[in-house]
This record gives sequence, structure tokens and C-alpha cells, in this order.
Amino acid sequence: MVSPECRRTSITVDPVALLKREHRKILDQLAMIETAMSPRSVGGGEARGMDRGTLRELLRFFTGPVDVHFKREAVLVGDLQRILGRKQEKQEQFQSFLDEHRILKADATAVMRTLRRKRADGRDPAALQSLGGVRTLNTELRALIRRYRGHISSEERLLFVLAEMRMTAEQKRRISRRMLEV
Repeated sequence: MVSPECRRTSITVDPVALLKREHRKILDQLAMIETAMSPRSVGGGEARGMDRGTLRELLRFFTGPVDVHFKREAVLVGDLQRILGRKQEKQEQFQSFLDEHRILKADATAVMRTLRRKRADGRDPAALQSLGGVRTLNTELRALIRRYRGHISSEERLLFVLAEMRMTAEQKRRISRRMLEV
């Protein structure tokens, strides 16, 4: 049995450091997607198409589990808005980060739908109609990767720097506790 004193003990994590670690994981996932997009070699050195099964597995992260990260960032954004006051331009800038989360998830969902479109024989119907099917998927994946990297870069240059400069240790502690509850 756990004593009440032990239950009250809470872990404090630097909220910005936590979000940066999660960004590294996201960037690692993106790198793995790029690897899975590369043609693979078979027996005689012959190049085969991209590994769609692996791509679907990797993209599942961006259509579901990434929500935890987005919710944690929303906690930070909400508190930063309160800390910095209600200036309209800052509110809109913060809101754009949250809007981008919804767009990124929608884009990942659309790419996942493209990946799932297959005929019963396993061939991509779009690729059968023209060679553009694989190119379209490749283009969609590269665009998603580029948007995620740009978004992460922007958050780290603007949002995280502002949080580091303006938040007190106590504010970080409170935000940390709320983030870990997500």
C-alpha cells in the first residue's frame, strides 16, 4: 500500500525540455518515414517500391499518439497567453501554433488514406492509371515531413524561447504537473 505522503510527491519536469524531447522523437519518426520511402533492394540488387506497410505503421503515430504532445503544447500555450497578457497579436500567434496542430493531423490522416488505397491484388490503383500514383504519395509524404519540421523549428525558436524567458520556476512547476496529467 502506498502512503498518502508518497502519493502527494509529484515529479517535476521542465515543460520546455519535455516538449523538446518529444520533438526529437517526432523528428526521429519523420526520418524513419524518409527511410521507408526509399526504394529497397531485393536479392539481385533490383530496386523495389517503398515499404507501404512500414509507412502505415510509422504514420499511425501522426494520426493518434502525437495528440498527447499537441495537448501538452496547448497547456503551455494557454499558460503563456495568461502570463503575457491579452495582446491581440500575441494571441493570434499562439493560436496559429494550435491551428497548425489540427492541420498537421489532418494532413497525416489524408496521407494515411492515400496509403490505404489499394486494389485487392495489392497494387495502387492510382499508380495503375498513371505513374503519378507513387509520385503523388511521395509528394504528400515529403510535404508532411517538411511541414512538421518547419512547425517544430518555429515552436522552438519562438514559443519555447519565450517560455524560457518569461516563466518563473513556480509557473514551470505548475505547467509541468498539468502536462504530465495529459
